[in-house]
Amino acid sequence: MRKFTDNHKCFVCGTENPFGLKLSFSPGPGPDQVETQVIFPGHFQGWPGIVHGGLVSTLLDEIMVKAAEAKSIKCVTGEIQVRFKKPTLTQEAYKAVGKILTIRQRIIYAEATLANPGGELVAVANAKLYIVD
Repeated sequence: MRKFTDNHKCFVCGTENPFGLKLSFSPGPGPDQVETQVIFPGHFQGWPGIVHGGLVSTLLDEIMVKAAEAKSIKCVTGEIQVRFKKPTLTQEAYKAVGKILTIRQRIIYAEATLANPGGELVAVANAKLYIVD
């Protein structure tokens, strides 16, 4: 099995990635949760002023993995489903929360949300994460 180590070049959280978001994560509002704040720069748009859906999905994927990492569990995403409820706008502050729902053997079931400054959900994701170490 491959050894998973951090070289700090992750697109979402890597401090050594000049093109990345460089996000940091902290304990979330509830148990088994983590959260972060994000402002997507304009160059991450799909349509003018709207964040590309792939980048929203990437953030939601990462925050679910970070929720597992907060419990000292290394994992990779096996399945992810993202539901977009409203456009995510560039240059606005959003709050993302990831949480572990349950762990069954080597599979973690997780959920992530992204909320706009008014607290409205703009995207929700669910995933199956596979434990690797």
